[in-house]
Amino acid sequence: MTRKLLITNILALSSILFLGGCAAVTGHGQSMNDFNKVLLSDKCEFTEIDEKIKDDDDTILWGIQGGSLARNCTDYKKSIELFDKAEDKYKQDVDKDSTLSNIGEGTASVLVNNNVNDYEGNTYEKVMVNTYKALNFASLNDHVNARVEFNRALDRQRRAKEFFEKEIKEKKKELDEKNKEQLAKQKDKKKTQSAVDTKKIAENDKTQSVIYKKYDKLLNDFQSYPDFINPFTTYVSGVYFLLNNDSRKARDLFKESLRMNPSNKQIQKDYALSKKFSRGIKRSKSKYAWVIYENGEGMVKDEIRIDIPLFLFTGKVHYTGIALPKIKERAYSYNYLTANGSKTTEVCNMDNVIKTEFKKRFPGVVSEAVLNLVFKTWAQYELQDKGGLVGGLLGAVYQGLTNKADVRSWTALPKSFQSTRIRITGKPIEIKDDKGNIIKTVSIPKGKNAMIYVKSQVHGNSKVHEIVF
Repeated sequence: MTRKLLITNILALSSILFLGGCAAVTGHGQSMNDFNKVLLSDKCEFTEIDEKIKDDDDTILWGIQGGSLARNCTDYKKSIELFDKAEDKYKQDVDKDSTLSNIGEGTASVLVNNNVNDYEGNTYEKVMVNTYKALNFASLNDHVNARVEFNRALDRQRRAKEFFEKEIKEKKKELDEKNKEQLAKQKDKKKTQSAVDTKKIAENDKTQSVIYKKYDKLLNDFQSYPDFINPFTTYVSGVYFLLNNDSRKARDLFKESLRMNPSNKQIQKDYALSKKFSRGIKRSKSKYAWVIYENGEGMVKDEIRIDIPLFLFTGKVHYTGIALPKIKERAYSYNYLTANGSKTTEVCNMDNVIKTEFKKRFPGVVSEAVLNLVFKTWAQYELQDKGGLVGGLLGAVYQGLTNKADVRSWTALPKSFQSTRIRITGKPIEIKDDKGNIIKTVSIPKGKNAMIYVKSQVHGNSKVHEIVF
């Protein structure tokens, strides 16, 4: 390789890395870990998150993460503001994405990796944004907007499958076009064949077997919910509408919840109560409190790298590999809570909601990773062909550095949701953990109903929200 050509190649690869930024090489794992530490602390500082959103730096990601932090701090107005920022971005850049934006992001993910693109979120996250906004409004005693947000969350679930199928169809078309583009650029038959061979190696049964074997238990060993349905949103909406004197709507929502969890005793009891009230039977003088418990830390993404030793197939390429996201489980907090002796029961496993959507999206994630692999391997072949060993090694180093999976996700979500209902007797309500230690004592005004919402990510860390009706 001539000195001039070597410098040209180094500058070209450096330019791509520069445009991609640090995330192209380091990924987002550290920023996710740093935020989780803040979430577990009692810090209520939003300057950095506000700056990121102001600079349009991953607005969706930091809107939802920041919204959760503000909710933990019981700053409900700030939480709504940040969730609104994320939701506005969903509407602008994701739900109504432009063709130009798609082409630009598709090119960036192929040249570098998906870490250089803005985070677009998942359907379950959009549903939870509206759910949390509804709960925030309820905490502010703004039941008009709370009702609107619960209805939006439920409507998102109804339309989710249609949107997802459209999204996947468009993504497949985009990837097919990128693949054709790449092959069209390679006029030399040998070079074209090299890219085709690389694609065959990436997509052959052995390679695919290695990929799916690593994901087999994750993708299949769990009880899935109906596509894009979050049982918690359906259930808590039912609780809210029952507390807000809309017994018929509550009855329909609890009935829907029962279809997903037919043997769940808590949902059965709440459905029976809503049926009683919806039949026009006069409400008794009894008042109730629902204790809703967000338990533990939900699944997050990690990276799995699958290296393919292409030197076994060709001497023209030194290294190739695929980096894919893999979701991993985190721990529960307390197994359950009690409210005046009544034990909470799981009404939704959030991990299973996350797994259900991850499984639906996984084939598309693999296809994009394969296209990324094909492009970079072909580029490595080109460098080796034109610049000899040094050029090939330069391409291999670039490919190794940018072989990075996107591990961004809404890390503040819980592992599961639990619930119990008790009569309000006028005595203080003692919320205790599974060892009998008091987390908080709550006093509800006489003649009022309530929702007592407890979030505990880890032992010793609990946030309590009281909503009085």
